[in-house]
Order: sequence, then C-alpha cells, then structure tokens
Amino acid sequence: MKVCVFGASGYLGASVYRLLKETPDTDVAGTCLEERAVFDDLYKLDVNDPESFSEFFKATQPDVVVWSVMSGPDEDELIQEGLRHLITHMTPDTKLIYVSSDFVFADGYGPYNEDDTMSKLPDEHVLSTYANAKVKAENFITQDLKNYVILRAGPIYGENQIGKRDERTDQLVSQLRLGKTAAFRDDLIRTFVHVEDLASVIIEFGQNDVTGIYHAGPLRSNSFYDFMQQTAEQNGFNRCHVEKAAEAEEVDKEVPKNTVLNTEKISQVVKQTFR
Repeated sequence: MKVCVFGASGYLGASVYRLLKETPDTDVAGTCLEERAVFDDLYKLDVNDPESFSEFFKATQPDVVVWSVMSGPDEDELIQEGLRHLITHMTPDTKLIYVSSDFVFADGYGPYNEDDTMSKLPDEHVLSTYANAKVKAENFITQDLKNYVILRAGPIYGENQIGKRDERTDQLVSQLRLGKTAAFRDDLIRTFVHVEDLASVIIEFGQNDVTGIYHAGPLRSNSFYDFMQQTAEQNGFNRCHVEKAAEAEEVDKEVPKNTVLNTEKISQVVKQTFR
C-alpha cells in the first residue's frame, strides 16, 4: 500500500508519518513546507502550487492520502488551492483521509452527531477564516468524492511520536514552572483527543474499506478549565494553580461554547480506543 501524508512535519502529521514508516507492507511519502523538517526524507512542497503539486502526485501515485495540513489564518487559501488540486487528482480507487475540526459546529450547542448541520462563524470573527474553511473543505470532499473519511476532532493534546507536545500544554507547563498561575474557561466544553490515538485511527482507516464522516475521541467531554487542571496534575503540578478564566467576551471574538462530539459511531468501526 502506498500512502502520502500531506503535512508530515506537523504535530499530528509527524505521528501519522512515523507510524506508517513502521507499518509492514506500506510505502509512505510525506510532504513539508519548510526546508528544515522533522524527518530527512520529506518532500518540500507548496500544496498551493498547481504545477509542483501535480508533478509530485503523479510521481507518488498513492493508494491512500492523509491530509493533515493546517494553516490557521491561511486555511481558506489552503482549501481553495491545495485541497482543490488534490481532489482533481484523486481517482475512485484513491482514498482520502481528511482531518477536520469540531469548529464546523460554530453555533456551539453540542453534543453533535456526524449528520448534524454544520454552521459558520460571521466573516468578521477572528476565527472565521479557519472555521469556515473547514466547512468549505468538507463540502468540497462530500460533493466531489466517494472514497473518503472525514475525521472531526476537538482539541488535540499529548506528546506525539517525536516527543513534541501540544502548544497549550507547553505554555501551561512553562507558566507553572515559573511559579505563575494559569487561567482557563469553564464554559468552553470540548471533546479532547490524544494525538497518538488520532494518529492510530488514521492508520486504521487507511487499512480498511470504511468511508464516511466520523467524530474522533473519547465518549467523555471536559471544559478547558477541568482538562487543564488534570493536565497540570499529570505534569507534576498542583491543580489549584489552574484558575477559572473570565467568561466575558467581545462579540467578534466570542468562541463557540459547546462543540462536544458524539463519538459512538467511530467506536463501531475501528479497534482503537481513546484514552
């Protein structure tokens, strides 16, 4: 099986790439945008460049494509250009595994099932480019392809295959080591998913014939406040150093309150369990 991981130098992509490298009977190629990548054998590729993309894809001819590229404020361009390039190169036999987000439910009235209607943030919202691009990406995929898996995930955390932790945990530990307190909101409820669990699920979907949209993560949910208290404790700090943050917001920066994902469906089709 030939697999291509777009975004193989990223936080999630690096775990997917390394696990695939260790998977028998698997030929894996990975891409990165920067010259200095976490692996020496990655292809430097700007997925938004149609000629370079086409040349790379035709040379690779993968059976499975994992799209774990994330670009934050440039997410819309990434979807309009990079993902559209990919879709035009896909054949019916090529399977796409696309990592999406719980932010496709911008209304924030979870828990959400896979078939619930997606929603967008107002254009003036500070997070609209990222959130709305994910909605657009899912629409492109479901309209143009049949052989795909869309994996929606909430906040991704934990240490990945190359020893890198999520930025949120790194910032928390840095503050606590300096003797400072950290504050997180108790009214923002999410389904947190460990990076290694999500990477393993991606590998499993690449090996089976299952398609469709799935919510990835454990059955339980947490507020940011509760989750980061637990994280502090797991890293050897007293959880009381994590305080509740103020819940007052500016209108154009208001974050969806509850984007909890109902994850019962995925447990019926994969062996992976979520911690």
